[in-house]
Amino acid sequence: MTSGDSSTWKRGDPIGYIRTEAPDFAMPAYQGEQYERSVPDTLDVAARADLAIQFITNLVDPDADCEVYWPVLLNRNPPVMWHDWNGLSIQPKFQEALPLLRGMTGNQSNIDVDRTWVNALLRMQGDDGLFYVPTAGRPWARLNTSPGWFKGDDGGDQFAVIHVNGHLAGVMALYYRQTGEELWKDGIERLVDRLARLMVYKDDYCYFPMLTAHPGACVTGKEGIIDPDCREESGGSVAGWIIHGLCQAYLTIGYEPALTLAGRLAVYLMKHSGCYDNEARFLGMAHTHHHLKPLIGLLEYALVTADKDMMEFVRKGYEYARSCGSPTIGFYPSIPGPDATYDYKTVQYYFGRYSEGCSVADFIALGVKLTQAGIADCWDDTDRCARNHFFESQMLRSDWIERMHRNVPPTPVDESKFETADRLAERHIGAFASYPTPNDLISVVPFGLCRGFMHCCSANMTRTIYYLWESILSFESGTLRANLLINRASPWADLDSYVPYEGRADLHIKAPCSLEIRIPEWVKPEETACTVNREPRSLGWRGRYARVGPVDPKDAVTLTFPIAERTAKETIGGVDYTMTIKGNDVALIDPPGRHYPFYRDKGRYRENKVQWVKRRRFVAPDPISWR
Repeated sequence: MTSGDSSTWKRGDPIGYIRTEAPDFAMPAYQGEQYERSVPDTLDVAARADLAIQFITNLVDPDADCEVYWPVLLNRNPPVMWHDWNGLSIQPKFQEALPLLRGMTGNQSNIDVDRTWVNALLRMQGDDGLFYVPTAGRPWARLNTSPGWFKGDDGGDQFAVIHVNGHLAGVMALYYRQTGEELWKDGIERLVDRLARLMVYKDDYCYFPMLTAHPGACVTGKEGIIDPDCREESGGSVAGWIIHGLCQAYLTIGYEPALTLAGRLAVYLMKHSGCYDNEARFLGMAHTHHHLKPLIGLLEYALVTADKDMMEFVRKGYEYARSCGSPTIGFYPSIPGPDATYDYKTVQYYFGRYSEGCSVADFIALGVKLTQAGIADCWDDTDRCARNHFFESQMLRSDWIERMHRNVPPTPVDESKFETADRLAERHIGAFASYPTPNDLISVVPFGLCRGFMHCCSANMTRTIYYLWESILSFESGTLRANLLINRASPWADLDSYVPYEGRADLHIKAPCSLEIRIPEWVKPEETACTVNREPRSLGWRGRYARVGPVDPKDAVTLTFPIAERTAKETIGGVDYTMTIKGNDVALIDPPGRHYPFYRDKGRYRENKVQWVKRRRFVAPDPISWR
């Protein structure tokens, strides 16, 4: 394990980016209509996004160009977070999530963080097109990683992480979509061309022989190839990150070399990486995130090229992951499958007992994309996961951290190890769990270490908030569809969901359209009633969608249906749970959690009478559709 040298470092030292200055750039405007309304006090994705924005923009270190802190240790008193090599490797995930969250909420608090990030990002792109991580002024640049990750690194003051560069192709595409600035288009093209030159080509596929590269690196073997075919978890699977970013770039600027490179990597990932068998079951260590996330990349390429075989492969991978977890609550273990033997003497025991935020986020993201593409119908999976394990994993209070540390001996904060305890609990309101159990934000994993958070999970979860929010309503060719009965404001209608207090959803129409509303899985069509402006409206049906028909601005549409409680017993992660479920929402779980119990605030849903709350609403005139 490598370590950082802090002997000559002091906080606020200038960072040695590969470029001394960034070109002039514009920031997104985030313009739209804002208003306040009383809405049902049920799941509100935009309100959760507001919390996520506060978390993301407070996680940063203002003395290090707003670089995010990555890990948090909760077995310290006070608990600490610190910098290590992961900071600028996971930050691009936040750089994609943050502008998406701002675009859906209009929330511009701490907007200086965004500008600082963009400035630093532009200074990281070298003349060759790659984005290089600086080490000067960042002595933690190689801290806490396996030396194998740096066999392509010459030990100098700049190195590039290959799969992160692939992700950055998508980040730049998003910035181009939001601003239209040509500097992003130019940056994408240079990056794609450079990535293509770092690949090894065989037959109809290619792969990257090293995980990191230095300025001037080429594929000659001198970089210390760690695995000639990258047939391992850390090598093969992260091709999916690159594929996804390349497809986002292609869809945004139409640069054909991006699609060509994505296609060769897709063949490699699906057939040659050793990550999946022919039925898309997970191989190797079978880490859920390192298999679901690559499937998202494969799906994007399959959709662009209409590759039906690849689409079916992805669908099978989704179904495999689903079979290894609990669709009832949306819990998917860190390592799935029969290898998770629940033997106390094996690592799989621990990994099978907790999920990771990354895995749960990927499951929702992949399910939404499969459904929107017409490959599968995952709306009910998505609804159950979102209402339960996904948003229960978001931290809404900080008092538990103080409570948890009352009996932990004091441990000094060591700034020479890049640690801080400054306002840690407050800064994590809106963060997501990294190692939750089915009933608790925190799990205790091997050796009694309470690991706390690793914010790659929060980054994936916050990005998935946007995918989820965008999918609630869809508008195409004059038809508005309500796919999920979750609160959302939009240019076409505002959806107020009473679920799970009552079986009811109201839509306040803003634009003329033909309306369709998908009923929940427990509802029969004949049990559903609809009114438009309080007048009964007969319904047609298209599968699970109630076809309301033509509606006009200012129309008020109400759909009602029965909703009831049920008791479910399920063994999840080797533990027997009893759950009281109303609709799709878990209202109670037994045994309860210990540190930050899940579902403790949802008992109110059993009262059968909706409670109301005032919410700020923001509606952009032309919301970005982002894949």
